[in-house]
Amino acid sequence: MMTHVRRWTPFWARVFPTVWLAGWAYLLPGSARAAVAATAAAPCAFAWDASANGGVAGYVVYYHLIGSSTTNRLDVGAGRTVTIYNLTASSNYLFYVAAYNAVGLEGSPSNPVFYCPPALSPLRLAALADGTTGVSFRTAPGAVCSVQYTASLFNPQWQTLGSARADASGMVNIIDPLPDRLPDRYYRAVR
Repeated sequence: MMTHVRRWTPFWARVFPTVWLAGWAYLLPGSARAAVAATAAAPCAFAWDASANGGVAGYVVYYHLIGSSTTNRLDVGAGRTVTIYNLTASSNYLFYVAAYNAVGLEGSPSNPVFYCPPALSPLRLAALADGTTGVSFRTAPGAVCSVQYTASLFNPQWQTLGSARADASGMVNIIDPLPDRLPDRYYRAVR
């Protein structure tokens, strides 16, 4: 005979499958939590609406550090999304997009977007079918990061769950094999 033990789940946890509060990700049901602490720049994804003007052959994205005299130009073709790598974490950037026609003439630039890339993306927690928990996040491609865990944030005793090198897109994935056997589990990424 199998016995199924159900952990207590607060009402709001039953209503919302994932709740984001003040930098903590609450994976529900259960009570795994995620925190981020690192220094690597995460890849940044940008998207924009299609130009209202006809005859658009493609788009270029311009970006630079605020105060820098160097501007980067990235031709993304007909696509309207781009992921930019190798940005410096906690630095202020300015981005704008311009459409161009078949002969390469650019139209007026879009409104500027100011962005300060985070050190790491927020951690994402996923309850896997085998009862384990997947912990994933983005950082700089090739960066070596670790995921640590503790059972309490009151006098935490952080232990390393595992380490991994970010793949070419900056993704890090680590599996926690034991979260279902513990009442609470807090995670953080470190570099």
